[in-house]
Amino acid sequence: MPTNCILIDSNIWYYAYIIPKKEEFVEIHNKASRFLVEKLADVTLTIGISLYQIAEILELLRKGNLPGNIRQDILESFKTPKFHVVDLDLELIDMAFNKSLLSGIHLYDYLTALPLKGIVSQIFSADDHFQHQHFKSIAQVINPLSPWILREGRLPLK
Repeated sequence: MPTNCILIDSNIWYYAYIIPKKEEFVEIHNKASRFLVEKLADVTLTIGISLYQIAEILELLRKGNLPGNIRQDILESFKTPKFHVVDLDLELIDMAFNKSLLSGIHLYDYLTALPLKGIVSQIFSADDHFQHQHFKSIAQVINPLSPWILREGRLPLK
C-alpha cells in the first residue's frame, strides 16, 4: 500500500493539458497546469488512479484534440511507480451505482474515487459533486482550482 497517496480528478487533468478557447477560462488552465506539474514532480507523493479514470482521462484529452503522442506519453506515465493503479470489479460497480442512485451524482465520479478508498488521503477535484459526504468519507476533498467549480457538461463557474 502506498504512503502519501492522493487522487487528482479528471477535470484537473483535462484543464492542465487543454487550453480553453474562451479567454475567461485560461486562468483555469494555468492553475490546473501548475498544480499538476507540482504534484507530478513531488517525489514524496504517489497518485492513486483507477483503470476507469485512466480511460476517462485519455478520452477527455482525445476529445480536447490533444495530440496522440502526448496522450501516449501520459498513458506510459501511468505505468510508472508514481502511480498506484487500482482495478474495478463488479462489486465496486454495484456500490458506485447504488450511491449514484441515492445522490444523483454521476456514476463516473464514484468509479474514480471509490476504488481508492483506504488508499488516498486527499482527493483534489474542482467538481462540486465531490463535496458530497460520499466522497468526503473516502478522503479529504480539496478544490485546488478555487474559486472555480467544474462540472461535466457545464461551463466553469466562479
